[in-house]
Amino acid sequence: MAIINLELEDSFYEDIKKQGIDLQAQFQEFLADLKDDGYPAISTEEAKKRVKKAVEEYKSGKMETVSHKEMWENIDSDIEKKIANNL
Repeated sequence: MAIINLELEDSFYEDIKKQGIDLQAQFQEFLADLKDDGYPAISTEEAKKRVKKAVEEYKSGKMETVSHKEMWENIDSDIEKKIANNL
């Protein structure tokens, strides 16, 4: 296991302790969030462009949609396939 040293002002550390914050747990969560999830990072501007495009496609009728029931059937089917492939 690796050890990371972190320097904090004493008053800042005391404030954190007084609030009952588990600094180690919070830091581990922060580091876990930094881990690559396999998806390329995009900027806020790129995300806004993608959402805008999706909304426009939906409003114009160009977007192919599925029903709530069909969506869950697809999810269940994918899960069953993945489970079967891992046996």
